[in-house]
Amino acid sequence: MEKMLSAVGSLLYGMRFTMMFFYVGLVVIIIGILGKFLVETYKLMTTLLFGDLEKIGLIIKVLELVDMTMVAQLVWVVALAGISLFVTTGHFDNRNIAKPDWLDHVNTYNLKLKLAFAIISISGVHALKTYLSGDLNLESIQIITLVAVIHFTFVLSAIGISYAEKLTREQH
Repeated sequence: MEKMLSAVGSLLYGMRFTMMFFYVGLVVIIIGILGKFLVETYKLMTTLLFGDLEKIGLIIKVLELVDMTMVAQLVWVVALAGISLFVTTGHFDNRNIAKPDWLDHVNTYNLKLKLAFAIISISGVHALKTYLSGDLNLESIQIITLVAVIHFTFVLSAIGISYAEKLTREQH
């Protein structure tokens, strides 16, 4: 029984490298977001220089670009922290590789908090964009209310994760 458990443990530990496929997939997603970002930036600049765009339209387009940037940052944090936490531990020991300071302090709880706060930021930008693009009829008010409730739910989730982490730290 002991040998079987040891073999299963070794197999699972060895399979950690299969997670790299997921993280490479996230990098491909970041490249796709970059492509979309560049296309949308080009369209916005063309409209700004040669077209007619109202202030509210400009604000909404800029918020969409900010939203894409924040989503790309979220995916980057997940990929970088995930690979450093779950796949390899020695990759960043090379002094020639610039490592973000926050990566030294990342554990699963901190990663969850970073993700929760990133999601709240993205949700907040989306809520603002939804509010600004609505023309205050009953349907748009219902959509804005739903977006606000979802955003508030994300905020409560982040508070819950923070509180759980605080309780865990106090026990140690």
